[in-house]
Amino acid sequence: MPLWNIYHTEGTFASQETRNKLAQDITNIYSRGEKGLPAFYVVVQFIPLPAGHVFVGGEARDEKPFVRLVIQHMAVHCHEGVHMDDFPKQFSDYINATIKPYIADKGYDWEVTVTDTQRDFWRFNGIALPPWRSEAERVWARDGRPSEWEEKKE
Repeated sequence: MPLWNIYHTEGTFASQETRNKLAQDITNIYSRGEKGLPAFYVVVQFIPLPAGHVFVGGEARDEKPFVRLVIQHMAVHCHEGVHMDDFPKQFSDYINATIKPYIADKGYDWEVTVTDTQRDFWRFNGIALPPWRSEAERVWARDGRPSEWEEKKE
């Protein structure tokens, strides 16, 4: 699961249409094409914070919106064809391009953190995830929801 917690000052993402578009653009980062993750793995949460509740450097940050994106990756921790030394910059560039129309182009300040969490601790409705790109995961992607699956011993 990529989990995106988007902390922002109230009013920053006020319209449902904006939240829908941004959430869909974020989902597309991960779920495009046959090799993409099932779309329902991607969770985006918009968390508004009242004025006077965001502090940067010990001072209230109210003069313009500040957006803090806290991203947890659990589903996959590498990309095929990308050297891992290059991946952080490439992925950060991709994130920045995705959020640009919603944040940078509006003149907001923002910060992004991406952490990797062990896949072994991740469950949907108590069900462990099938292996990445397995037939069981393809079933999950097709159905748009988790289902019981049987691990095949080789």
